[in-house]
Amino acid sequence: MDRQEVETAIEAANVALAGRRRREASSFASIELREADSTPAEWEIIAAGIVGVFAVVAVLVAWLY
Repeated sequence: MDRQEVETAIEAANVALAGRRRREASSFASIELREADSTPAEWEIIAAGIVGVFAVVAVLVAWLY
């Protein structure tokens, strides 16, 4: 989601919450501000594991030398 979409969604949410409710604004805000998917992708898990292993190895190398 780019910056303009976020600003438009926030503006629509503010309009809906302020009492000057427009039907299209409130439905747009509820769609755009919803969390898409909170589960990480497989590549994110693999990348986190690689970074973790690298960090442990770097600490051990720095400690032993």
